[in-house]
Amino acid sequence: MSDEVTFSADLLRRYATDLFTAAGLSAQAAGRVSDALIEADLSGRGSHGMLQADRYIERLIAGAMSIADAPQVVSRSHGAIVLDADGMEGHLVAEDAMMLAIETARETGIAAVAVRRAQHMGVVGRYVRMAAEAGCVGIAMGNTKPVMAAPGGVEKLVGTNPLAIGIPATREAVVLDMATSAGTYGRIRQANALGLDIPAGWALDADGIATTDPAEAMKGLLLPVGGAKGFALSFMIDLLAGLLSGGAWGTKLGLIDDSTVGPQMSSYLFIVLDIASFRPLEEFKAEADEAIAGVRQSRRAEGVDRLYTPGERSAEQLATSKGEIRLAPAVVKALAERGRQLGITVPAELLE
Repeated sequence: MSDEVTFSADLLRRYATDLFTAAGLSAQAAGRVSDALIEADLSGRGSHGMLQADRYIERLIAGAMSIADAPQVVSRSHGAIVLDADGMEGHLVAEDAMMLAIETARETGIAAVAVRRAQHMGVVGRYVRMAAEAGCVGIAMGNTKPVMAAPGGVEKLVGTNPLAIGIPATREAVVLDMATSAGTYGRIRQANALGLDIPAGWALDADGIATTDPAEAMKGLLLPVGGAKGFALSFMIDLLAGLLSGGAWGTKLGLIDDSTVGPQMSSYLFIVLDIASFRPLEEFKAEADEAIAGVRQSRRAEGVDRLYTPGERSAEQLATSKGEIRLAPAVVKALAERGRQLGITVPAELLE
């Protein structure tokens, strides 16, 4: 196992922006993607941070990811909107879709934006937090290439299909952000890069035998969170995102082979409820505050120092990160090699 290396978030943000710009994105789009990756790392979601940068750049270079800055509107009927991303970078699509949903919900009370043919959008919770900070309830979900079988099955049918819900409160949003698998594919890739085992109960190898080896897990099956319930939730997310957008779902998304150049055309769904259309926003927040306090101040089991509401740990880690990010040596090496390939200056810190 290799020790991680610490870097300044600002240094990595600038370098990532240079990388994405050199790979074909506009400077503005490159900055937005870099911000999202850095935020993921700073909030403790390293599986969705700079670990992903080299894969995105490889897709851009290969033409497997569009360099477009904005998705196309396919249809719009009152609060229902369909967007076609045509293979563009997922963070950009998700941000645009959520902003459009918020704007529309202001007019209609409720809005739903379905997206088809989009790339990986990273931490889904960041988009529902956008809605919550705008005084709305945000719901986001999406499908990914299949890695899980139906209970009792051995065929990959559904992905780690994430679900996120953001609810505003007076001081901070409450944010649920969960994969429907016991462990995400990104975290398994992160463990593999660090030479670490994954927890028991996350995966089966290609022979259907339980494994804690991340490399074997990526060849086999991931297990759903909560057994049959996790599979069922993933299946329903798959149908909602895929069918409403007119995009791909299930095995139509293709299978994960860890290729960086093959198509990745996920479907997403963003739903926003304008709270003021239901009741006064401050009244809503006051009751949300009461519910938050009820969790945090509830009786604790012996040996437990603190109780958390959904998303509190990540928000706290982001606030106290001190602007430092830790990366696996393998990730650092890949980023440095990519910079040399693209002909841009590689920071000396990445070469040490």
